[in-house]
Amino acid sequence: MQELQTEKLQPFKLPQLPDAPLVSVLIANYNYSQYIGETIESVLSQTYTNFEVIVCDDGSKDNSCEVIETYVKNDSRVKLIRKENGGVASALNAAYRESKGDIICILDADDTWTDKKLEKVIEAFKSESQNGFVIHNVILIDGQGNFIKLTPKYKELASGWMAESALENGGFVENIPPASALNLRREVAKLIFPLNEFFRTNADSLIFRLAPFITVIGAIPDVLSKFRFHRANTTSQLTVTPEVLQRDLAVMERVHQEQKVFLTKVYGAAIAERLTDLQSNLIVCNARYLLARLSGKSKNDCKEAHQQLITHPEFANCFNEFLLQRWLVQWGEYLPDPLFAALFNQVYGSSRLKQLGKQLLKGRLMTNSINSRNA
Repeated sequence: MQELQTEKLQPFKLPQLPDAPLVSVLIANYNYSQYIGETIESVLSQTYTNFEVIVCDDGSKDNSCEVIETYVKNDSRVKLIRKENGGVASALNAAYRESKGDIICILDADDTWTDKKLEKVIEAFKSESQNGFVIHNVILIDGQGNFIKLTPKYKELASGWMAESALENGGFVENIPPASALNLRREVAKLIFPLNEFFRTNADSLIFRLAPFITVIGAIPDVLSKFRFHRANTTSQLTVTPEVLQRDLAVMERVHQEQKVFLTKVYGAAIAERLTDLQSNLIVCNARYLLARLSGKSKNDCKEAHQQLITHPEFANCFNEFLLQRWLVQWGEYLPDPLFAALFNQVYGSSRLKQLGKQLLKGRLMTNSINSRNA
């Protein structure tokens, strides 16, 4: 791993980009033959043309490779890597190893970009030379490509040097979009890759939860990608269940461990020890309490999770405009579990943790696990 020049928590110094930097587009594909052609075409139609597209097929059982090969034959900028199924992280690692670009862009195999995506991303990197991580807004579409909402997903995006606040917030930086909106300078990517291949899903969370510790975030408010939300997104299920909550919390805990290891390698133990526990983050406290109630855990476990939630410094402000939600989580502790679950379904419908977080945190990113794909 490349080392920082100082043990102080500060952005990694970046050299000037070339006039026309090469962009490496990394795509991890698994059984998305119905979408991968449109995804690749959205790259080939870019106004900025100095790019390479590296698609790693992660052992697809459909005709994905046949579709991808048609583009490989017609455009030398498109490359295909085939491997046995190993998950998103392993597929992105394989694609990254073959990349040569000055800029690394992640693109999910079922998402698409607008035609000026790369042009505007490069402008953002060049407008501020120390931007090592550039993000942009996205819009949601369904499996057929229809807009789910006509407005951008985020009212605001994270920007600037966010490392200090991330350390104090359990490692979280809010308002970072899904994988297809993540763009890195190679100097930053070298510090993050290879990704831990334990992450068969949610691999993009490693990128957006590690990058803010080493570089400045540049934000583009424009919608530059379409995030496809459909049944095949196994990590984007809509229904809240104890199993879903448990899975999300397990991912957050594992990412938190990765952050600790990463900070130790890059800065040393002293900085790593400043990373606060996950319970310092309101999102995690809320998820833990919901899991305790919906899974019928003991009264003591529920009481402890409830106290951590309602005594969190951000609790009052975040719940202030949503009285029904606040009432349920604040006073629902005195309700029997079946009644609590019934009221939860009435208040939040079939939302999942994502919509809950959107309501409570005014559009902030809810959890890393709903912003990734299964490869």
